[in-house]
Amino acid sequence: MSVGLLVVDCHIENGFSLKDKRKVLLGLTKKIRENFNVAIAETKYQDLWQRTELSIVLVNTNYKEIERNYEKIIEFIQKDPRIRVLNYETTALY
Repeated sequence: MSVGLLVVDCHIENGFSLKDKRKVLLGLTKKIRENFNVAIAETKYQDLWQRTELSIVLVNTNYKEIERNYEKIIEFIQKDPRIRVLNYETTALY
């Protein structure tokens, strides 16, 4: 079994309040969960209204599949015009 962690640092383009940010993140995290069957949480910058860090955990028997999903998830997030990916990191446990 392999476990992957994807940490994505993002900027919320049109976030003018924490309420705006939460609305964007709620929709995005729900779609990511549904499409990729992962666990996801906001792990940093909870009090900033234009910044977030999302931590996404993937589990699979094949690490190559986890790596493919990393790329798909990043592409999925980048397609959302409300969010700009600033940086991301990946970590794996085999």
